[in-house]
Amino acid sequence: MTSHFDIIGAPFNQLGFVTSQENTVDGLRRMNEISSVGLTDWIQIRNDRWGADIIDQGDVEVSDEVHDLISKGNKDEALRIYSSHLKEQVLGSYMNNRVPIIIGGDHSIAVGTIQAALSHYQKNRGEKIAIVWVDAHADCNNTLDSNLHGKPLALLMNQYAHNGWSVPSDVALKPQDVFYVGLRDLMLCEYELIERLNITNFDMMCIEQKGFNTVVGTLMERLENEYDGIYLSFDYDALDGSLFRACATPNVGGLTARESLYLVHSIASSDKFIGAEFVEYLPERDSSGASKELMIKLIDAVWGFKS
Repeated sequence: MTSHFDIIGAPFNQLGFVTSQENTVDGLRRMNEISSVGLTDWIQIRNDRWGADIIDQGDVEVSDEVHDLISKGNKDEALRIYSSHLKEQVLGSYMNNRVPIIIGGDHSIAVGTIQAALSHYQKNRGEKIAIVWVDAHADCNNTLDSNLHGKPLALLMNQYAHNGWSVPSDVALKPQDVFYVGLRDLMLCEYELIERLNITNFDMMCIEQKGFNTVVGTLMERLENEYDGIYLSFDYDALDGSLFRACATPNVGGLTARESLYLVHSIASSDKFIGAEFVEYLPERDSSGASKELMIKLIDAVWGFKS
């Protein structure tokens, strides 16, 4: 069955360790002096020469209201409002029988994207959805310490009892439906939460001990046997930070480029694949353009092209 893809930009980079006013999605779209490839041109090539159906739907812009709330320190409300706007855009793709590919932005955008997926499939259709979270960090900080971009999974699982956060039960993410890949830098509260909730964790130690192919095989077997749909959330800092440093929090000892391409292609090749997001890439920190080319390759792997 031919898939129909929507690209949705979510240039929300306000809640991370390093904030940016630059539109990070446009940094991927356009060619420049250090990179001979741009996502916009690559979409045209796939559509015109390969018969793909990929539409760039533009960006969910950060509104003046959201900027104002952030400037006043009300980041929780800013995230609520932006996530609501992004959720509606992603739901629009699902309603049109298209597969959304969202490009961030920091990882807090997952509050909107994953709520959209769970609303459409879990709430409306009664289907069981798995979230594959590829990241150096667990992003389930359930304390008031640190930045909101490190808390989206805690928010989505209703494990963040602060500042009025609560997700309706019918669109809440169940801990048993989360599958971590690539973790290697946890806060103590995150380690304790993962242990208490018994969240599946294919961390880098597991990958080192079992081998990447075995881990991916085990992951895909569970996803295919136990779930109706699979959503991928890929954080750039899952990559080995000794080579790939174009983000706010590069972390040494992560996934190689080939491992990441294999993982993304394996997940997206499933008939149960329902969407993906790629977050935390910062073009202004990509002096060589190598990370941009890899990000485009990863998105291309979602469309079914892996080389």
